[in-house]
Amino acid sequence: MDINAFIQEIKSRPDFRDVVHHEEIPAKEPVYAETAEPLSNEMKEALRASGIEGLFSHQALGVDLIRSGQNVVVMTPTASGKSLIYNIPVLESVLKDPEAKALYIFPLKGLEQDQLGAFRELAERLPINKTTGAPKSKRKAFAPGVSEIYDGDTTAYRRKKIREAPPSVVLTNPDMIHMAINPFHQKWESFFRNLKYVIIDEIHTYRGVFGSHVANVLRRLRRIAKLYGSEPVFIACSATIANPGELAEMLSGLPFETVTGSGAPQGTRHFLMVNPTFGVSPYTVSTRLFAASVRSGFKTIAFTKARKITELIHSWINDGFKDISPFISSYRAGFLPEERREIEKRLFSGELSGVISTSALELGVDIGGLDVCVLVGYPGTVSSTWQRSGRVGRSGRDSLIIMVAMADALDQYFMRNPLDFFRRSSEAAVLDPENRPIVKSHLLCAASEAYIKSTDSIFDTKRLAPALFELEQEGKLRRGKLDVWFSRRRLPQMEVSIRESGEAYSIIVEGGKLLGESSSARVLYDLHPGAVYLHKGVQYRVVRLDMHDRVAFCRPANDIDYFTRAITSEESEILSVDDSIELNGTVINFGRLRITERVTGYRKKQLFTDKDLGEFPLDLPPSVFTTTGIWMKVAADILDEVRSQGFSTGGALHAAEHAAIAALPLYALCDRMDLGGVSYPYNPELESAAIFIYDGHEGGVGLTKRGFECARDWFGSTMSLMEDCGCEVACPSCTQDPKCGNNNEPLDKRGAIMILKDWLG
Repeated sequence: MDINAFIQEIKSRPDFRDVVHHEEIPAKEPVYAETAEPLSNEMKEALRASGIEGLFSHQALGVDLIRSGQNVVVMTPTASGKSLIYNIPVLESVLKDPEAKALYIFPLKGLEQDQLGAFRELAERLPINKTTGAPKSKRKAFAPGVSEIYDGDTTAYRRKKIREAPPSVVLTNPDMIHMAINPFHQKWESFFRNLKYVIIDEIHTYRGVFGSHVANVLRRLRRIAKLYGSEPVFIACSATIANPGELAEMLSGLPFETVTGSGAPQGTRHFLMVNPTFGVSPYTVSTRLFAASVRSGFKTIAFTKARKITELIHSWINDGFKDISPFISSYRAGFLPEERREIEKRLFSGELSGVISTSALELGVDIGGLDVCVLVGYPGTVSSTWQRSGRVGRSGRDSLIIMVAMADALDQYFMRNPLDFFRRSSEAAVLDPENRPIVKSHLLCAASEAYIKSTDSIFDTKRLAPALFELEQEGKLRRGKLDVWFSRRRLPQMEVSIRESGEAYSIIVEGGKLLGESSSARVLYDLHPGAVYLHKGVQYRVVRLDMHDRVAFCRPANDIDYFTRAITSEESEILSVDDSIELNGTVINFGRLRITERVTGYRKKQLFTDKDLGEFPLDLPPSVFTTTGIWMKVAADILDEVRSQGFSTGGALHAAEHAAIAALPLYALCDRMDLGGVSYPYNPELESAAIFIYDGHEGGVGLTKRGFECARDWFGSTMSLMEDCGCEVACPSCTQDPKCGNNNEPLDKRGAIMILKDWLG
């Protein structure tokens, strides 16, 4: 069956007839170009032997800019040949100077393995010395080649050999730079002295907390390179986002040239939007579509928005579609590394016909040619939607993307306005390199690597003076003569996790088997006593949470027909007002907040029906953190008007808070799970009704700041979400939030629309 016939089958089958829109994105012919200075004959031959007859226009432009010494960020679609843009200048550099070095940074280990193969394939076709040092004895010893991976899976023996005789290219990840390269830079002296290029791939993943950490790790790397006399060219690659140049500059602290406009070919892409009939589960529809696609002979990937749903769909395939279940796997974070590598290998070899994944497979690990992508719910951003759908239809093949809508606000917004999705540009990726807790931890790391001078050209010590002063007061930094700061701690890097704000928790099943891991930020919500945890389609019940040793103990529980959801409460305290704007007489404030979040219990919800099966109290410690956010008083006269119409004032405030949180991902590359909010019929600090919306991460990472900067557009979209929805008072398509700790009570969008209209005039 071809793609067109499969689309007709979907449209004609009664269980798939809820197609609300079919967009056909035409195929694109390739656009080729030559570099300003022609490639050498050796390079042309090597490329030809790899099946590359010429460079696409964006590749030629990127190579030209890099050759001229510019820092470059490339933003083109998935599978458009971005890696060639940096591989060519790096290999040219090594051909001219065998001592030249490059550092390749990837967010995931799987990407390192992928790119190592691509680089070596090209390098082997060039006259490059393949080893940097020969073994001293005849016994089989490891000698670093032209490119090597240096990460947590590299043995201590190989690491030592790589440091002693650095290859031309080291492939690694931000974690290793933070923990193993920057702190021990003396062992990398020859590498840093000859460092010509730093490549940062998939930069759109470096946002929020992780991005804020990585921005500081890269500044520390630049300080060390400068210490050894090198100032490498930075080359970055990104998926489609609104601000690739700005993001690259925030990450590195350097100016960048931007390359967009892909010359790569693309097959015809079909995009179906499916909105299941009321009462029909979108998960059921997605499972059937996935199974139908695999049975029709298409290699298929389904992306879900949560680990729990990934595992549920996998278990339904195992139970209801036994003919294909041996050829299907789930894939998500929380799996052990060896499990993930095995699944990637089976996909690439063709042994697997389908995979159900969280965003973990969104990035460009080469898993072979896929034909159909099922998006189980709108991924939350336009950028992520195109990134995930870019996994299918490579090498110019026709492909199909099916987005199955959930009841969520943005899903239904685009089902009502499908053309808006295809017209809409991608969102901005945001981070905050000067997030106070994060920058303090990295200033301490930097001072331990090389003392910080008051004239430091990379860390702005004038702007960061309060953070340096706090570290002095805490006894972590010592200030020497001539305004020089030294670290009082040896290897402070070991105490700083760059992926999470806190240490990970282990999830262990009875008998001591390790099932997986969870971030400390989510553990009270997802792994409280009584919670149902899913792993590879198998249900477990959490029997005990040991917060001292960071372990959640589970027991198999395959006899239950419910899932669990935490009951929470939030309180806010204003610490500072850093900026404010006025909209039609309403003052919108931006500043620092102290948030106290509590998990007070959990609800059991019946599978498939979402019916409440009871509430169960918990006694858990509160989570208290400082962050950034926006807040605004809600005027008494507008609330009087809401009340006079017979609407709920508490419900109006609550609905406005929920809808604003739901709409912010239209402008910032985030998920609403990254945000928090609380609405008050009366706030004692402000002596008024008020709404607070905040970054759900310690210190804040720029999400609500982005919203503050485009407040009028943001609140306009918030109002449209509610006005365009067909419900009368509240529903999941506009104001109900699955994360709501108050079980979405009370909510009244009619009053919320009145509040928004008042703000917008």
